[in-house]
Parts: sequence; C-alpha cells; structure tokens
Amino acid sequence: MSDAQSTWHLDGGRALTLAAGAEARRLSVARGKVWLTLSGTPDEPAQDTWLEAGQAVALAPGQAAVLEGWPAADFEVLVPPTVAASAPAGRGFLGRRLLGR
Repeated sequence: MSDAQSTWHLDGGRALTLAAGAEARRLSVARGKVWLTLSGTPDEPAQDTWLEAGQAVALAPGQAAVLEGWPAADFEVLVPPTVAASAPAGRGFLGRRLLGR
C-alpha cells in the first residue's frame, strides 16, 4: 500500500541520495528497477545492489543510500511502525515523508 506522499518517482539516468537518518527505514521498489548503493562503515565497504519491483531493503540508522532508476522506478521509503508510533494522528508510517521535505 502507498499514497501520493510516500511513493517517489525516479527518472532513468538520474541519481538521488537519501541522507542518513536517525531511525531505521525500509526502501521498497514499487515499479521498475533501482541500482542502489548503501553507505559503508569502517568495518564494511559500501555495497551496490539491484532491486526490482516488489523487493525491499532495510536501511539502518545512520545509513545513507544512492539510488538510480533503470530505466525509471517508483519507490517508497518507510519507517517501521514502532518508530512511527509518535506520528500525528491520521498519518501512519505509510504517509510520512522522509526525503527532507
């Protein structure tokens, strides 16, 4: 499930950086294919992976990600319900905008 505020479109050939967040998040591809680079740590290098429609990946607190649509993609960035419990009434975790807007 998604709504207009939690689904994002990424045109082919364009990259988007999701800044590191203070809370865990889930990135889910709704349509298309995404080339995803997750930030590394001193112990683990950055990782590249492909995600197709229906696939998702967990983003740990403090983890940034760079996405590129191939050729284009729609995706969602969601906060788990336990973190979003303090969201205003009527705005569940599916409706939270997480891209700094």
